[in-house]
Amino acid sequence: MNAIEIAAFAKINVGLEVFERKSTGYHDIESIFQNVSLADSLRLCRNGHGSIIVEGEFGCPPNESSVYHAAMAFDAACGGLVCKEGISIYVKKGIPAGAGLGGAGSDAAATLWGLNELFGARFTRDELTRLGGRVASDVPFFLFGGAAIVRGRGERVSPILPRTDFGLVVLQPPWTSQTPEAYMALDSLHEEKSVPSVRLSALSDVSYTLCVPDNELESWYRSPIAQWPFKNDFQPVLVRRHPSYQELFSLLEGHGAAYVSLTGSGSCVFGAFESFDHAREAAGKLADNQCSTINIFAVQPLARSMNVRYIQDCNQDTRSDKERPCYGSD
Repeated sequence: MNAIEIAAFAKINVGLEVFERKSTGYHDIESIFQNVSLADSLRLCRNGHGSIIVEGEFGCPPNESSVYHAAMAFDAACGGLVCKEGISIYVKKGIPAGAGLGGAGSDAAATLWGLNELFGARFTRDELTRLGGRVASDVPFFLFGGAAIVRGRGERVSPILPRTDFGLVVLQPPWTSQTPEAYMALDSLHEEKSVPSVRLSALSDVSYTLCVPDNELESWYRSPIAQWPFKNDFQPVLVRRHPSYQELFSLLEGHGAAYVSLTGSGSCVFGAFESFDHAREAAGKLADNQCSTINIFAVQPLARSMNVRYIQDCNQDTRSDKERPCYGSD
């Protein structure tokens, strides 16, 4: 096997609690991550050139992308095997960047998994997860997939049975949201409402912060969508910055969404509908009536984080019957 092609799926956050910044400079979170059907496509091919080559539209130089960092982390972990043998990785983006949909983390996870397959390194999922956590905080989730309760910086992943019985409409506004800036703005909001020195000293740097127990979070997740009590802590911060977010929430609710929220640290928002058919119908109506500056996606919740197709060489797929889901369940 010389090549592998991976569809790396996006995620949404069903609720996102962000705790005060710890003395390490990081924040603990509490969230349910859910894979959805927006995807990037990665093609990994042995090149025999003794180099790591990454190509694609990342919004940054390829050697600053999460894909390149994941490949370098994997190479270091297996004693330089990847650089010795050579790999070319081409990424076709389908997940908007700066959108809170986890595109960079999903790509990094797919890169780690694909390299593990191509080079027969036989790292376990736990080992890949530890590698992934060094690349980006959300990579560990994508190495599990489906749905999970995520805590700590993102490294504490507790998989739960994913729901696939609803539909989603994702709206991408004409601005992006950079995660570090969103956290800084949230820190400022926390400082307005509390005494940071007291709150910070109460947090442990060797454990994680918990607000709602796992069983209660999962119970909320399994309740009717219209009764979801989840909130995203970044939402009031970003609404301050972009008041037109309220219009996007109203649009989704006006077209039948049972629940609306920001995903991640923005910029995208989503509406959850009782079925994918309802979501697809709403997306069509929104597309007919809204200006072209808003991108509209009708997506499905998924029970997996990636699909994998094995390829005999870089020019011809001789094993199309070997496409299969990876990390998660059907």
